Amino acid sequence: MKRVLPVRVPVYIKATLISGSKKHGAVIGNLSDHGAFVETEPTKTATPFLPGKKLKLVFEESPKNILNLNCEVIWLYTKKLAQSSFTNCIGLEIKKPFSKYSKYFESL
Repeated sequence: MKRVLPVRVPVYIKATLISGSKKHGAVIGNLSDHGAFVETEPTKTATPFLPGKKLKLVFEESPKNILNLNCEVIWLYTKKLAQSSFTNCIGLEIKKPFSKYSKYFESL
C-alpha cells in the first residue's frame, strides 16, 4: 500500500516554545495539518527536547489572534554552531488541532 505523506507548507513564523515554566524563542519552518518543524534560537546550552516531551507552540496568526497549540516532540536534531552555541531542530506533532488552527492552516 502506498503511504501518503502530509502536505507541508513552508513558512517563516516567529514563535515561542513553552516547556513547563521555561520559554524558548523559535522559528517555525513548515506546518502541516497535524505537525510543525521548529528551530530554536541559538543558545549556549543544548536544550533536551527529547521525543515524547509535551510542549506548547505559541505564535501569532494575526496581530490580534494568538494560536496556542499543545504538541509532542517526535524527533530532535541538535546542531552545534560557531562560538559554542547550539540550536535545536524539532519535529512536533500537534495534538488534537482545534478548528481555529485548521482554518489557519487551510488559508496558507
